[in-house]
Amino acid sequence: MMTVVDQAVRTDGSSPGASLADAARAFVPRIRDLARQMELAGRLDDDLVEDMEAAGLFSVVVPKRWGGAGLGPHELNKVTEIIAGGDVSTAWVTGFYNLHNWFLCRYPLEVQQELFAERSSVRAAAILSFPGSAERVDGGLRVNGRWGYATGMLHASHALVPVIIDADMHWVIVPREQMEIFDDWDVASMAATGSVSIEVKDALVPESWALPFGQMMSAADHGGTFHEEDVMRMPFSVLSLSMSAMFVGALDAGVEIARERLNAFAGVNSPPRIERPLARLKWVNAFQTARIMHLVLDGATENAIQIARTGVPPTLEEEACAGLHGATILQTVRDTLRGLVDGNGSSGYKSDNHLRRMAADIGMLSTHAVHGEYDVSMDRYARWILGMGVAPGDPGARMT
Repeated sequence: MMTVVDQAVRTDGSSPGASLADAARAFVPRIRDLARQMELAGRLDDDLVEDMEAAGLFSVVVPKRWGGAGLGPHELNKVTEIIAGGDVSTAWVTGFYNLHNWFLCRYPLEVQQELFAERSSVRAAAILSFPGSAERVDGGLRVNGRWGYATGMLHASHALVPVIIDADMHWVIVPREQMEIFDDWDVASMAATGSVSIEVKDALVPESWALPFGQMMSAADHGGTFHEEDVMRMPFSVLSLSMSAMFVGALDAGVEIARERLNAFAGVNSPPRIERPLARLKWVNAFQTARIMHLVLDGATENAIQIARTGVPPTLEEEACAGLHGATILQTVRDTLRGLVDGNGSSGYKSDNHLRRMAADIGMLSTHAVHGEYDVSMDRYARWILGMGVAPGDPGARMT
């Protein structure tokens, strides 16, 4: 099967990762043009999603066996980062589609063969919340439940939903035709993600379509180790840094937009902002912060990869240090973007101001149960680094 990289590879012989990065950059102007429309619609543009998938932007880490690019964490980070420069909601869905494809490639071979037949990516939502139920019937499972925050579901063919089987949480694959979608995503930020609710009533799926959550997170305790790519023998904690890449990409775009506006007049009878020392100082601080965030992200990703390649699961302290990088990037980007918006004066708060939208979206993500809750996350990492272990009742799951 011809991979998406084979289809997109450039004549100058550049790497597959560079080709996909170029493909992502080509979408950024189009995404920015559509951003306000998608925000108001509460969903991504249909044609945009189809075209991004055709360009291979949802199959960055899908093994070549299924026609994907078969690339790794650094390349996934780069694609997510670039798309975030166009719109954070679009990057959020793009990142999740890639991660969920990676999850699907951890199911047994026969499941993967069915899912990836004639396609190099599967658009799937995945829910991490209170589990539903699954009952064994005639060699299969009868699944019931209702879940919110199904990011990407409006353009998805499947969803991974949490259920309890034999006292353990599993993710079960449910086809779209066996669920009901409730378009209840009414939010002021991250609106275009279409993170709707879904309900499943007596859906019947093969038992092989259920995988324990622990195996999903692990490096090698799953059904996808037969793939040749290293990325299929890494824990989820390595791939999760792609979310941090999205934050860094948003800050890059914010710095770019603010730089353009430095030459604009600040008000009636006032000089351009670039002639004001304080305005220049605010901008150069953001510029330097973005450069530092890139160094932190790249270093954290490479360190996580090297730990994964040892074949030894990361210690609590190692996992905490990686989590600290992610939490620091998110909080720093949030605060820096807010400062850039304020530096643009009242026009920075216009509804169709791209900088305003990005700052609001990142602000919302800083409260996200998985990627935010700064005080909870920081206290968790402090305990782990200090050797106090996992706190009793801590809802945070280890990503290994």
